[in-house]
Parts: sequence; C-alpha cells; structure tokens
Amino acid sequence: MNNFTEAVAPLVVGRLMPLRFQRVLDIGGASGTWTIAFLLAVPNATGVLFDLPEVVPLARERLTRAGMIDRVTLVAGDYNVDPMPGGADFAWLSAIAHQNSRAQNRALYARIHAALAPLGTLVIRDIVMDASRTEPLAGALFAVNMLVGTEGGGTFTFDEFREDLESAGFSDVELIHRDEGMNSLIRARKA
Repeated sequence: MNNFTEAVAPLVVGRLMPLRFQRVLDIGGASGTWTIAFLLAVPNATGVLFDLPEVVPLARERLTRAGMIDRVTLVAGDYNVDPMPGGADFAWLSAIAHQNSRAQNRALYARIHAALAPLGTLVIRDIVMDASRTEPLAGALFAVNMLVGTEGGGTFTFDEFREDLESAGFSDVELIHRDEGMNSLIRARKA
C-alpha cells in the first residue's frame, strides 16, 4: 500500500490542516506511511500504529529508518475483532471501510469510538459515492471489485457513512473533501 499512498500522503494530510492532536491512532497502519505523514505535519505529536502481528516488524523497520520510532507505539492486533489501543485524540482509518459490509463498519466504528479520548476525531479516507452510486466512475468500478473480492465490501454514499458513524456514537459527521478516487475524507467527532 505504501506504493499507492506515499506520494499522495502529504497532499491528503494537507487537506486536513491545520491539524491539532496529541496522539494519532493509525488503524491498519501497515508500514507507517500515514503515521509518518501525520507526525511530520504535527511535530510535537506521538502515534500508535495498530496492525496485524506480521505487519508490525515492517512498520518498526520503516519508522526506524524515518527517525520516528521513538514517537510511535506499535500495537499488534486485528481491527476487526480486537479492542483498539486507547488514548488517542485523533484516529485515521484509510482505505479500510470499502473492504467491509456496513454492519462490519458499524462494529469497527464502535470500537474506534470506544478507544478515542473524549472529544476525539476520526477521519476516514475512502471512496465516497454519490446517491446514484454511479459517480465517481472509479468508485462504481471499484464496487464491482469489492463484490468479487470480499464477503461484504463495497463503496458507500456519504449518507451511509454518516448513518453508520452516528450509530456508533459519532456526531458532527462531515464530508470535508470529495475525490474521484480513494482520497475522499470524512470527519466525525466523539461527543
């Protein structure tokens, strides 16, 4: 995934500026591309990268090379079943929602909500479809890919994201950037 995201990470993070957080939770953080981008944007912050046990060594290696390992806690776990590491005031969920059904996402959002500090923020980076589900075209084609490649994944409209986030306890859900591909951004707050 680093090959797809390293080049766009600074631009996407830039769309969220000004960012104010003390601790970012990068859910399914892989090798740390997004963790690095967020910690570069907020130099006094720390991070928690949460991913599968077999991925954590890759993240450790990359974060060490980037000179950021002392700012990041690496936690092994499965975001689909394990509780999220707590204490972050900002959570990042990148290109994960489309792999899940809406029911799976509601459960995931509830685990994120429980882990976030009071008044914490969740930002989701994913494809966001229009109400007709035909635009963006790349998202409609990607939905077919998810239909074939996952048990319940797909692409979702903003209204579906909002309903699912609100059912998990989030409020102030807003689409802060619409993109033709994977770089749409939705922000929600823990009340």
